[in-house]
Amino acid sequence: MDVKDSNSLLDSLNFPNDLKTLSMEDFDTLAKEIRTRLIEIGQSCGGHLASNLGVVELSLVLHSIFESPKDKILWDTSHQTYVHKMLTGRLDKMFSIRQEGGLSGFANIFESEHDTFGAGHASTALSAGLGVAFSRNLQGEDYSVISVIGDASLSGGMSFEAINNVDYIKNTNFICILNDNNMSISKPVGNVSSLLTNIRTNPLYDKGKEMFDKMMVNVPKGESLRRRIEKSFDSVKNIILDQKMGSIFEQFGFKYLGPIDGHNIAMLTAALKYAKTFKGPILIHAITQKGKGHQPAEEDPIKYHGVSPKQTVVKTEKPLSHSEIFGKTMIDICNKRDDVVVVTPAMTGGSGLTEFSQVHPDRHVDVGIAEEHAVTFCAGLSRVGTKPVLAIYSTFLQRGYDQLIHDVCIQNLPMVFALDRAGFAGQDGQTHHGVFDYSFMLPIPNMTILAPKDGQEITEMLNWSVEQDLIVSIRFAKGSAITRPNALLSPFSSLKSEVLHQPKFLTDLKICIIGVGSMAWPAYEAAKELEKDGINCVAINLRVIKPLDEDTLLPYVSHADHVIVVEEGTAIGGVYHHIFSKLAHQAKPFTTWNQIAIPDRFFDHGSISSLRKQTKLDKNGIVEESKKLINQPAISQQDNF
Repeated sequence: MDVKDSNSLLDSLNFPNDLKTLSMEDFDTLAKEIRTRLIEIGQSCGGHLASNLGVVELSLVLHSIFESPKDKILWDTSHQTYVHKMLTGRLDKMFSIRQEGGLSGFANIFESEHDTFGAGHASTALSAGLGVAFSRNLQGEDYSVISVIGDASLSGGMSFEAINNVDYIKNTNFICILNDNNMSISKPVGNVSSLLTNIRTNPLYDKGKEMFDKMMVNVPKGESLRRRIEKSFDSVKNIILDQKMGSIFEQFGFKYLGPIDGHNIAMLTAALKYAKTFKGPILIHAITQKGKGHQPAEEDPIKYHGVSPKQTVVKTEKPLSHSEIFGKTMIDICNKRDDVVVVTPAMTGGSGLTEFSQVHPDRHVDVGIAEEHAVTFCAGLSRVGTKPVLAIYSTFLQRGYDQLIHDVCIQNLPMVFALDRAGFAGQDGQTHHGVFDYSFMLPIPNMTILAPKDGQEITEMLNWSVEQDLIVSIRFAKGSAITRPNALLSPFSSLKSEVLHQPKFLTDLKICIIGVGSMAWPAYEAAKELEKDGINCVAINLRVIKPLDEDTLLPYVSHADHVIVVEEGTAIGGVYHHIFSKLAHQAKPFTTWNQIAIPDRFFDHGSISSLRKQTKLDKNGIVEESKKLINQPAISQQDNF
């Protein structure tokens, strides 16, 4: 898509070098044009709109003062790097962002030398930045290291672990920019957020800033009095901070500068020029507005945090997403039970819990971007009789893995893990695909692992799980729930698998297709297709991964010439290997085994349907792989693993 405008300042500049020649008026014009372009990109490609609208001036000033890629700029989470990408040679590719084969929606070291460090999860920029700065010092090099971190990311323990180690680079330049927009995806929570809000909204700060601005405008030869005035303003600031934010960072070894207006080019320029020459760690506290310059995003930054491409509106009833079904089911469960609490790490909206948080505010706990804490918090709830349900994306549970083992499973504390976005996560790409949970949960004792095929089973499994004294993981994919014919639905009420398509007879069973979770319906559809070609087959909805329902599986596995397991997870150490280890010795000697799963590599962004097609995780792929299996020479089962 070509949207170049010959009259546009944005399209006429050579970035980032030309930024150093611009006037303040030029910067204002450029900021407006960039915001217009960001809105156009959001309408065309979707993506993270509000957060990028909020860092336009900050990104411009960063690249006008520092020399990227020599100077190293690290963006925490990095969903707010669209402007950074525009200013570092990717302006003409911006309408490919998050599209298959196009730019990533996050910083990506394989995409550009200007992307110092890749991200997608929060609270990593300080640790990585300290590592870069330490290495710089060790190698005797001279460049600036700048870590840009959002206020919500400060709730992550990893940020504080990094702050605690800032002494490793004392007396050398390291810049942390706190982009404080009072938002994460949802409203941030916790004492850190409250502290920042108190500073941001304190009337003394506003009065002090007004005093400063008026004096600078009205006093003749104001430049000669700048230091004296700034000293007065610093006194006001110290009253505001009241030994809090500035004191906290300064006690950890940072020079604290702020808060400043993160949309004021002059103030940002002065602060960053000072920071560039400062010998030691320095934190600049910049107040920004998420969604700045686009009224709908300013008024509802949560809604405009992530947007979908603009499409022609067709009046059809939109099916509920799996996340929405989860949220509605939890409302019903908590209407009936007063011992259930739902916990989420900063994903209330994404996990379908907005309505739940309004209906049951006393049993909704958003702990912020703190996955480790979330898991152990749930363990504490469980230990004294409350039933916790942790709503968490599969990719984010990776961050709480030790707590899953050490605090929950070793002590066998009953709780429910509702694993959202399991499998391919679409346009968010490598950092957000939830492909490892089968492999990292299966080896843990005391885990019960369930994989619903659709929305109905999500509801049934949740209702079943909260009644059990078990640690249960319920894994469901991103996307809309699909309604299937009632004749195919067998209610889930116990740890049993489900036969979706029966073979004509067992004695000449060619292939047994075991579909796991999101792959159950494609397995059923593939079986129906194979049957048309005269191939006698069975399709099983596994439902229960651990403990394995051997009673249901064994009659089919033991009679089949071929067994194929289809799972939307990594091919290494997943469900296929689990089933093979349990049942292969009971199959016929020359039964061939195979899996369709996600290969051992990281997958880029793309639509979920396209990614599934690439990896044969759809009806056509299963039919193709099944026919290959049927036509290959028979080998002993010992050669299959």
